[in-house]
Amino acid sequence: MKRSDKTFKTLRNILDLAVSEGFLTNNAAQDGIDHSKGYLFSHENSPFLKGFKNKDLAIDLGSGGGLPGLVLATFTDFFWLLVDRSERRCSFLKKAVLDLELNKRVEVIECSAEELSRSGYRGKSRLVTARSFGSPAITAECASPLLRDDGLFIVSEPPVNNTTNNEDRWPVEGLLNLGLKQKEKWHTGLAGYRSFVCAAKCPEIYPRRFNKITKNPVFY
Repeated sequence: MKRSDKTFKTLRNILDLAVSEGFLTNNAAQDGIDHSKGYLFSHENSPFLKGFKNKDLAIDLGSGGGLPGLVLATFTDFFWLLVDRSERRCSFLKKAVLDLELNKRVEVIECSAEELSRSGYRGKSRLVTARSFGSPAITAECASPLLRDDGLFIVSEPPVNNTTNNEDRWPVEGLLNLGLKQKEKWHTGLAGYRSFVCAAKCPEIYPRRFNKITKNPVFY
């Protein structure tokens, strides 16, 4: 969805500020808008976007400096939750939401992703996104419980793997333990992405406490 030049300039200024605050690298901010839009605005996701209703919920885990959640919230009309455990980053995001006049449909929540997944938001999100959040196992364990039955979970691949060809990072059996299966993978020329859907209901034992998630990941 197109936005005004003023909105685009405001967003660019916010990403530049995120660099000065130490929330983003220069490279991440420079490519941030196009990289973030690559999560959704692709041929692979066209049917999903057409079926997404404005009242549906989207959640971005570890929103930090605003990538991809703040950018995607700017270029969609969805209701978004931007989630981060840092008070300082959440303060930054709250001001950014106000500057972009998104406060009627974007909320910033200060908590950990695993806490959110054990809250009333469990099973409520049509879309979950994550960028540089953690290892695939950690990210998937925190994201899967949030998805509705028809939900979509999208991640970007790190630069060393962004050809999307490294299947070892997302083993089929490991994903199934969390009720997930891979749907699509694509590359925009700038970055690679993967999407996952629900193959079954995520078991109630997930997500575990963060120390257990990190010490004994569901898959490697």
